[in-house]
Amino acid sequence: MAQSGQKVENPTTGERIVFLRTAADTDGAAVEMEATWPAGRRRTAPHVHPEAEERWEVLAGTARFRIGDAETEGGPGTVAVAPPGTPHQAWNAGPDEARVRIELRPALRWEDFVVRLFAGESPADLMREFSREVRPPPPR
Repeated sequence: MAQSGQKVENPTTGERIVFLRTAADTDGAAVEMEATWPAGRRRTAPHVHPEAEERWEVLAGTARFRIGDAETEGGPGTVAVAPPGTPHQAWNAGPDEARVRIELRPALRWEDFVVRLFAGESPADLMREFSREVRPPPPR
């Protein structure tokens, strides 16, 4: 289980996360993280959080979000929200590093998923184990 202030880095993508508030801090209501996305336009794979809302606030740089069929892009102050069950992706859309505050409500076991993913565990295996937290989007 992650703790507030804990930092993790994905050596494959260069993405860094600092856990700001954990499930333990919020009695399971939310997990809040600050993510740093390197330049390079690497996208998260399309996915769905069946039971959780994901909210992003751009702190620095430029981020782009695809939520359902809509895309939005913006700099500091831009907020995007993916309701539970809505397919989405997010990525750095600018030439510089982007920093984004991310919140998932409820927290479920999202912290454990992120820590294990960044440690190199297979995304497919993790998605099977963490099916309440994240799934592939339904076929179109």
